[in-house]
Amino acid sequence: MISARQTYRHAGRDRKAARPERAHPHPIRFGPNLYIAHTQPGFEGIAADEIAGRISGAREITRRVVPDRAGMTIFFAPAAEKLAAIRTAEDLFGLTGYRAGIGPENKELDKIRGAAREAPLVEAAIQARVKVSPGTRAGRRLKFRVIARMAGEHEYRRVDFQRAVERGVLERGDHTWRLEEEDADVELWATMIDAEFFLTVRLSDDRMRHREYKTAHRPASLRASGAAALAWLSEPREDDLVLDPFCGAGTILVERAHLGRYARLLGSDRDAAALAAARVNVGARYKPIQLENWDAGALPLGDASIDKIITNLPWGLRYGTHGENRKLYPLWFREFARVLKSGGMMVMLTSEWRLMRELERTRRIAPSKIIRVSVLGKPAAIYVCRKE
Repeated sequence: MISARQTYRHAGRDRKAARPERAHPHPIRFGPNLYIAHTQPGFEGIAADEIAGRISGAREITRRVVPDRAGMTIFFAPAAEKLAAIRTAEDLFGLTGYRAGIGPENKELDKIRGAAREAPLVEAAIQARVKVSPGTRAGRRLKFRVIARMAGEHEYRRVDFQRAVERGVLERGDHTWRLEEEDADVELWATMIDAEFFLTVRLSDDRMRHREYKTAHRPASLRASGAAALAWLSEPREDDLVLDPFCGAGTILVERAHLGRYARLLGSDRDAAALAAARVNVGARYKPIQLENWDAGALPLGDASIDKIITNLPWGLRYGTHGENRKLYPLWFREFARVLKSGGMMVMLTSEWRLMRELERTRRIAPSKIIRVSVLGKPAAIYVCRKE
């Protein structure tokens, strides 16, 4: 049995209470060197932990959520140079302007327009963008576009919000701005969450979300940032012997390789096509990563031979069924407990909340932490367990 002191709020209980508080958030203290990392919803706390752990002097300020779309950790970092190394984020932004206390009425669009016009840190964010994404344009004559998002109840439409921001940017005196939807030099993201207005410059490009190594894909393959989040939660050590028993296209293994040294990374899967994709993604760069065609319920590994198990469990949607999972999950967890060393850790992602709750009741697992997340719009949870 995998056991641990249970100090968590269950992912399947009190779902309203487990959601991030949005009703009356404290306004942020706006200033220089503030950045926002976007994640899939629920992963923002993991990104905040990675940022604080890997960037000297960085600290989280607060969090926000655009429901069903993105989690946001807002943080301070003394410099932008190291931000590109963050792996648990989907996108990075420089906070250029902020205003709280904006009402939902149509007349408040003038305040939004003014806040975009007067945003004081646009130039600083553009310079940070050059450091995070070398080769991007700076200078005085820039083409821009606005990506607008809204959460909460407002009289005005999203397109009205977007147009107000665009007009405000065109009225600025710091650059010769030109609105260009198709071939923009700079993306300005405008976010309205209830009464808070955030204006940001996108610092990252598509390479942060779509890793260059991932050329082979499989249906239901985990996004690289989510895989990195699971790997980060495993508390990487240089002597780790890590197993992913459902390795699919190998994303978790490669992301663990990027987080630091390790003794060995071992991936297995019963799907030959998945293993073929994993071999393409691993290539020569990430060896030694060992890939095997094994059954997770009968692993040819010795007792207490593995330090960490990091995996995206079958959800019973694209592969298998919920009925099959009810039979297989207990077999898998018994096998995981056998091969895991004392003090070892399991980090697992699944949408099978009810099944996981049953396994807790029967003491097959006892998570020390459960993190509710959303993966491509599907509610799921990360379970962290230690073997005592």
